[in-house]
Amino acid sequence: MITETDKEALRACMPELLGTLFGITDLRRSFRCPLPGHDDRDPSAHYYENDNTVHCFGCGVTFDVFKLMELLYGITGFAEQARKVADIVGYRLDEDDDKPRKRKPRRKPKPRPLFDPPHDAGGADCSEACGTAFGQLYYADNDIGRRYLRWRGMDDGDAAAFGLGFTRDPREIMPEFRVYEPKAYGFITIPFWNKDFSAANYCMVRTVCKPGDARNKEWRPRGIASPLWCEWLLSVAADQVYVTEGLIDAMALAKITGGDTMALGGVANARRFSQVLYATPTELQPKKVTVAMDEDDEGHKTRDRICHDLDLLGVKHAVMPPYPNGAKDADEYLMAMRGKEWEFYEGQGSIPTDYPLWYTRWL
Repeated sequence: MITETDKEALRACMPELLGTLFGITDLRRSFRCPLPGHDDRDPSAHYYENDNTVHCFGCGVTFDVFKLMELLYGITGFAEQARKVADIVGYRLDEDDDKPRKRKPRRKPKPRPLFDPPHDAGGADCSEACGTAFGQLYYADNDIGRRYLRWRGMDDGDAAAFGLGFTRDPREIMPEFRVYEPKAYGFITIPFWNKDFSAANYCMVRTVCKPGDARNKEWRPRGIASPLWCEWLLSVAADQVYVTEGLIDAMALAKITGGDTMALGGVANARRFSQVLYATPTELQPKKVTVAMDEDDEGHKTRDRICHDLDLLGVKHAVMPPYPNGAKDADEYLMAMRGKEWEFYEGQGSIPTDYPLWYTRWL
């Protein structure tokens, strides 16, 4: 008979089991899924010490040591699973004795937090350069930048609200940019402002060119870790925060809903979202998070991963329902609402600047 003591001791052997069978030793980071039949090219599995389980965000499977024996060896009976685990890790079971003497299990490592602290992100303050780019958006020679924003459903008010700008050379914003876009007319600058718009330690740029001509839609400065766009929203006790995949999506969703929105800046930053939220005192966390990822396979995986982490953190959350008319994201839906294609060569006059800009300190 497998006792409850045996069961819990064996369950705690998950780190030793992963190391013995697969050579996986660093469980602080995501690792490649060890399950047969899953060609996990990007690390998708994560170990959760609080319940000694592994969850793979690629194939969606959650397993403990006993379930792992079933998945690897086809062993379905619990007693047989326990004996197999004990044999692998060297744990002595004495099922004939009511009070068996067992070797003392390997000392458990110190409990690790659910998530590592977020790494430092961002670089030097580039707010002055971003302010200059905002002013350049309204130069007559840079009219195409404003036309591009209008095509995406953004008006002068949105440009002011989000601090967007225009540049011909992203290195004017941050010298770490290495951009090669031979068919680009220029770039929309998207700064990562702090709460009061007094500083920006990171900036991404969006290529302005004909649809299909861009090598990359968005560019990042090289060698600098990216923070979340509007990361500060996770620590101001907001009633509700929408989190999207892309920066333009967040702006579009803010325009559609009128709510507080933030962006990962790419699915690779999903882990940072959970780390920042975990490091935030509970009383300052958002009361609710609505997850609004892209409607594609990668977006669905990221959505499930974030929802799983929010469950662990005890943060109330919801999933954004699909957008109407099959739109993939908020930006696509906003463009469809506008109902016009971007016409480059027709004699469109400059869009009038009739919005009362409050960014006067930069003009």
